[in-house]
Amino acid sequence: MKRSAVLIIVLAVLVSCIPKASPTPELPSLPSPRITSASHTTPTDTFVVDAWVNNPNPPMNSRVIVWGSLIKNGVHLGGMMMQATWPDETQEVGIPNCRVLVIYGSGVCVIDDIDYPPGEFVPITVSFEYGGKEFVGQTGFTPY
Repeated sequence: MKRSAVLIIVLAVLVSCIPKASPTPELPSLPSPRITSASHTTPTDTFVVDAWVNNPNPPMNSRVIVWGSLIKNGVHLGGMMMQATWPDETQEVGIPNCRVLVIYGSGVCVIDDIDYPPGEFVPITVSFEYGGKEFVGQTGFTPY
């Protein structure tokens, strides 16, 4: 009888050690992942070169400041170079008069001590290279 009692106790202990089956918790359903592609340029991108001077009719021998911006889909771009050229007999042909880094959406060049004939328009070409393409705009001034 002692053997039976010990066997029953051992069986009772072993049965109590078996983990009880618990219901499997339901995991929340997650949205399935989507694959998207991003492109920096699309056929519908719109680029605008905005170029202007601080004074379109400056007095002789004054300073003119030239600004330029490249705008893509309404956003002013930065982190690229802007070149500006204007007639200057002291400047080597084919070399820009000004080459600056565009920060905060605009590049700025200064034309010091202008000595152009009064009443004659002085053209300024502003250009940007972006995405392997060149974007060009025009502005200018007429001294008096």
